[in-house]
Amino acid sequence: MMKKLLVFSSIFLFSCVTPTIHNDLVKQNEYNKNRANEKDLKNLKLQNEIIELKNSVRLAQENLKKIKEDSINNGQAYKSLNSKYQDLSEAYDLLSSKSSRFMSEKAKETKRLIEKLDDSQMKLISKKEELKSLSDSIQFQKDMITKANQELDYRSLRVKELESIINNKDSMVTALKARISNALSGLEGNGLTIEKRNGKVYLSLEESLLFASGKYDVNNEGISALNKLSEVLSNQQELEIIVEGHTDSIPLSGRGLVKDNWDLSVLRATSVVKVLTNNSQIKSSQLMAAGKGEFSPIMTNLTVEGRSANRRIDIILSPNLDEFFNLLDE
Repeated sequence: MMKKLLVFSSIFLFSCVTPTIHNDLVKQNEYNKNRANEKDLKNLKLQNEIIELKNSVRLAQENLKKIKEDSINNGQAYKSLNSKYQDLSEAYDLLSSKSSRFMSEKAKETKRLIEKLDDSQMKLISKKEELKSLSDSIQFQKDMITKANQELDYRSLRVKELESIINNKDSMVTALKARISNALSGLEGNGLTIEKRNGKVYLSLEESLLFASGKYDVNNEGISALNKLSEVLSNQQELEIIVEGHTDSIPLSGRGLVKDNWDLSVLRATSVVKVLTNNSQIKSSQLMAAGKGEFSPIMTNLTVEGRSANRRIDIILSPNLDEFFNLLDE
């Protein structure tokens, strides 16, 4: 379970763009991990408490058995003493006419037996009260075990619900990748790469598919490809779409809007977002444009091939995890 939580926490973390959002999401990730760890610790604590309660019940049952045996023995002793008392009473009546010394001794013996009988009765009453107390304690501990098991069942249900959400999101991402691959089949492998990673779909489009060198206006070929992509993404309102612009490390010394690689990457990402939002079925609130300049290369900038690969637009598609985090907070 913790591995799945960490995976989706890292999913949410790496979808951030700006340093401020990144820091916020790191804090949120740490918070979610701590919450998940706390829930795991609570589950472990409940299981340990159940084991302790079961051991207490077993010991109480053993004590109960011993008390029952003692009660039976005391009852038998009481019957035996009572029988002796009856015998002595009869003997006392028969011998009452004999010497006062003999009668006095018998009277003392009778008194002693009566006192012993009374003592046995008191012990028997005490054992019965102890037996009732232990029975009440056993019932209380059984109730505690039942309550702990119910809590554990509830938490297990929550874990299953979380796993179900994760599986549904993963299935959605897999299906989305397949639809995008079908829609852009002519471009995949020719400047376009599509992959599923960390529960998201990553599209990477090389500069030549979208822009002229040093420009930020999307060309006709790029508009056509983005229109196909927007058709696939339409009505996917649970999807978050991040568009990242990337450049190589060759410095720009332009004028006007594009003064450096930062400007170029931001303007290119914004241009792609504007093309996607031409589809009215895609909400603008789903999209985020970001420029990363030359600072997230995928290859070395020391070769022509590497610089070409680094000049790209990355589109990151990720499911909205609000439902997952809301359930985690419950």
